[in-house]
Amino acid sequence: MLYKNKIKVQNILKSAVALMLMLTLSLSTALSPLAKAEEARHTWKTLTSAPVTGRAKRAYVSPDNLKLFILEVDTANNTNLWMSADDGATWRKIWSKQTQGVKLSSSADGSKIVLKYGYSFSISTDGGQSWAERGLSPAFAGARISPDGSFLAGCSGVTPSGYITYISTDDGQTWTQKGVNSVGCSTYVTNNGTLIAQNYMDKIAKSTDYGQTWTEISNFPNAELVTSFSNNGNNVFNGDRISLDGGNHWTPSNAPIPAGYTAYQTGISDDGKKLFVATRVVVTGGVRKTILLTSVDGGRTWHSGDDLGDSDTSMSNDGSKLFNVYDDNNGRFVYRVGTLPTSQPVTPGSGAAGTVTPSTGSTSATPGQKPGKAPGRLAETGTSTWTVGGLAVIAVAAGALVLRKRL
Repeated sequence: MLYKNKIKVQNILKSAVALMLMLTLSLSTALSPLAKAEEARHTWKTLTSAPVTGRAKRAYVSPDNLKLFILEVDTANNTNLWMSADDGATWRKIWSKQTQGVKLSSSADGSKIVLKYGYSFSISTDGGQSWAERGLSPAFAGARISPDGSFLAGCSGVTPSGYITYISTDDGQTWTQKGVNSVGCSTYVTNNGTLIAQNYMDKIAKSTDYGQTWTEISNFPNAELVTSFSNNGNNVFNGDRISLDGGNHWTPSNAPIPAGYTAYQTGISDDGKKLFVATRVVVTGGVRKTILLTSVDGGRTWHSGDDLGDSDTSMSNDGSKLFNVYDDNNGRFVYRVGTLPTSQPVTPGSGAAGTVTPSTGSTSATPGQKPGKAPGRLAETGTSTWTVGGLAVIAVAAGALVLRKRL
């Protein structure tokens, strides 16, 4: 009899443990944001307050996504730079000059801005409040600023020996000559001294020592027109392929480029997951139509935008913001901002099993508990950690009641 009772007790305890595990798994699955999350994509907002009246030349978002810039050419052939620090609600003209072919680069926070044009460039070190124009210098053919604003990378233009790199650490007042490459001037500059040069001959040159030495890579498809690098210099995207190690290894992007369209602009985030491809086709009368493709999961899935006119797109370092301008083919330029939704924790509530509350992440010990162990922690989803009080108590209590009844 004792043996049979012992077997009954063991079976009841097993049932109680199984019940506890089932309740735990069911509740943690129901609470998981992953089970309820909608597919992430950029949400677009058309800006109605952009004061630009001329021809749009470039839409640019600062690497930290906090500032928007517009380069336009007005009817008097002045190139104007407009800036917004509130996602396009208000704008301020921070620079204007009668010149063409202006190229913009900025530090990550937008506090330092470099505008290259002709054989000169202008630089602001206070977010566009004031400017200094640098005249003819050894680096007259190019000037780009590093994300942290610590140095400028300049270029001599083509010489009999190639393209000579120059570095400035005093905002372009003086320059130090570095090495030579046969590809071109630097088009990407990173904080650690990595420089990338591209040209129209499908070649790329890379330096990891501030331009002192260069390694040239031939047969690099769409090197100048399409290939983009992340701001940290690790990731490369050329529309068809993605590399997360600087171009050493590649995987297909699976971008669904429409038939007849060609890719002409790309972007890739520092984590390699957010991508965009601007594709274009020329139709009757020379009108250009553009479709913008975006991905937030490294190319596993893609979202296709509407048919637009000719456009220009810029992406922040983390890929959370896109700034786009397009021609509506009626003489009007449309500006819009695309943002990714931010993860929101589920609102805490209570139920029959006890109170459900977001965990603070603390691992301090409570009486009778070993340090480093958070009480009641079930699962961590990446955005919220949940604790369920009373769940184990209910399961064990249910088993105890059954046990008492049987005995």
